Amino acid sequence: MKEKILIVDDDKYITLLLYNFLEEEGYICETAENGLDALEKISKGDSYDLVLLDFVMPKMNGLEFLAAVKDINPKLPVLMISGYRTIDNTLEALRLGAIGFVKKPFSLKDVLKNLRLVFHTSRNKKELGPIIPYLRNGSMEFVFKTGEIEPDEVSIYLATHLGEMGLIEGRRISTVALAFNEVLINAIDHGNLELPVNNFVATPESEEKENVLNLKNERLRDSRYADRKIILKYVFRDEEIMVTIVDEGSGFNTATVVDFLIKDDESTAEGCGRGIMLLKYAVDEVRFNEKGNEVTLVIRSDQKRFSE
Repeated sequence: MKEKILIVDDDKYITLLLYNFLEEEGYICETAENGLDALEKISKGDSYDLVLLDFVMPKMNGLEFLAAVKDINPKLPVLMISGYRTIDNTLEALRLGAIGFVKKPFSLKDVLKNLRLVFHTSRNKKELGPIIPYLRNGSMEFVFKTGEIEPDEVSIYLATHLGEMGLIEGRRISTVALAFNEVLINAIDHGNLELPVNNFVATPESEEKENVLNLKNERLRDSRYADRKIILKYVFRDEEIMVTIVDEGSGFNTATVVDFLIKDDESTAEGCGRGIMLLKYAVDEVRFNEKGNEVTLVIRSDQKRFSE
């Protein structure tokens, strides 16, 4: 069954670009020029598997749409399209239930990767076997070389596993998958490959992306970088999962990031990228080692969250 996507953007060029590309990739697409038009479609009973939503639009912007759609279809996944400059809007969108972000300027490949992460976690939820929901305690450890690991596949597996256990439900599965992906990509690109732009701190400008990609390809061919290890540890105890990702890079100064993650003061968000903002809302706790090359994501069951 083909997934149906509602593209909501007042920029007709971007809308047409996304529509044509996603239709060619096999998705069914509809469009709306603003949040109000999109809300009307959903209110009339039109069914969608995901909404691709711009922030800034006339009549009803992205944040207003998120607030309104919660009353109509709270389980509908909404993926935001936005520029880096809107830190406050980013945090508000996460509070209102956005599952993640496509960053402007974006490549169509980036859009497709995010959609596949979301849809695969939903589509594959029942493929892990009937015994998984009865799992109560356990641990696994995976060791990959930098050039061997596929962050998307690992993220889908882990998030789907949590969903199959019943630990997390609904669109939180997709949000957790996107969060896993952010941390894995950071461990590879800015840990083991030592690429110059740290996604925990900033997003590269579009003209810099090509140079960073060329450098990445060079280092993936260099055994000094490609043979470094990524260690992924997965521990499940009493309705709480701890996923630890370790790289062999030099680490980074976690002070600013930790400050934002543990405090309610959103003024500390300055200097944090969307990956960190997503982590704050996707998981229950984030821990770093002193060096900054080890990240532990703590995810508590939906039932445990609500009982605390």
